[in-house]
Amino acid sequence: MTCSSPMRQQQHTNLTVLDVYDEAALIGKDFERIIEAYGTETIRDLVPKVIRILELLELQAAKNEKDADEYIEMKTRIERLEAEKNETRELREKFDSELDVIEEQWRKEAETLMTLVSKLQDENRRLRDDLERNNDLHNKSDLANSIDTISITREELQCIKNLTEENIKLKRMLKSKDKELTQKTLDIEAIHAQLERICKVNCTLRQKNTFTTNQSQRLMVEKLDLEVKLKEKENFINQMKDRVGDELTSPTSSINPINDLANLEANQPRFTLEELRQVLWERNDLKTKLMEVEEELRIFKDQ
Repeated sequence: MTCSSPMRQQQHTNLTVLDVYDEAALIGKDFERIIEAYGTETIRDLVPKVIRILELLELQAAKNEKDADEYIEMKTRIERLEAEKNETRELREKFDSELDVIEEQWRKEAETLMTLVSKLQDENRRLRDDLERNNDLHNKSDLANSIDTISITREELQCIKNLTEENIKLKRMLKSKDKELTQKTLDIEAIHAQLERICKVNCTLRQKNTFTTNQSQRLMVEKLDLEVKLKEKENFINQMKDRVGDELTSPTSSINPINDLANLEANQPRFTLEELRQVLWERNDLKTKLMEVEEELRIFKDQ
C-alpha cells in the first residue's frame, strides 16, 4: 500500500526540505489509494494531523539546513582566518630574516669601517713620529713617504665610498620590502571587504530560500487538500451517476400506466439537475486550481 520513502533511510539531522516534499507527495498518493478503496470518510480526520506533522518536519528540515549553512560558513571563515594567519606569519618571518641579513651586513660594514679607521689612525701616528725624527735629515725621503701616504689614503677613502654606496642600496632595499609588506596588508584588507560583501549576499539568498521554502510548503498542503476535495467530488458524482443509471434501467413491474408514472416520480433521485451542474462545476474548478497549484509548485522547485 505505502511507497518506500528516501527520508526513512536518512538520519534525522540530515533531513532536508526536499525530503519532506517528497514524503508529502508519497503520502498524497497513499491517500488517493485509500480514498479509491474506502472513501473519503476514512481519512477525513487523519488528513489535518498528517499535514501538521509535515509542517513540523518542514520546520525541522529548514532548521537543519540553516544550521548546516552556518556550520559551513563558520568553518570556511575559520579556514580563511587560519590561512591569513599563516600567510602573515610567513611574511613576518621572511621580513625578519631579510632584516637579520641586512643587520648582519651593516654590522660587518661597521666592523670593517672601524678597522679601517683604526688602521688609518695607526698609520697617521707612525707617519707623525717618522716626520718628527727625520725632519732635518731626510726631507726628500719624507716627501716620498707623504706621497705614498696620500696614495694609500685615497684608496682607503674609495673603499669607504664603496661601502657607503652599498649601505645606501641596502637601505633602499629595506624600504622596498616595507612597501611590499604594506601592499600585502592592503590586499588582505581588500579580501576581507570582499568576503564581507559575499557574506551579505549569502544572507540575502538564504532569506529568499526561506521564503521560497515556505511558499512551497504552503502549496504542498494546498495541493494535498485540493486532491482530497477533488476525490470527494468525483466519488459523489460517480455515486450520482450510478443511482441515475440504476433507476433508469430498472424494469417496471406494474401494468397500470398511472401507477408506473407514480412509481417513477417516487423513485426519482433526490437531487436536481441544477445541483448536478453545480457539483460538476465545483469538480472542474478544483481540477483547475489543482493544476495551477502544481504548476506554481513546479516553478518554486525549479528555483
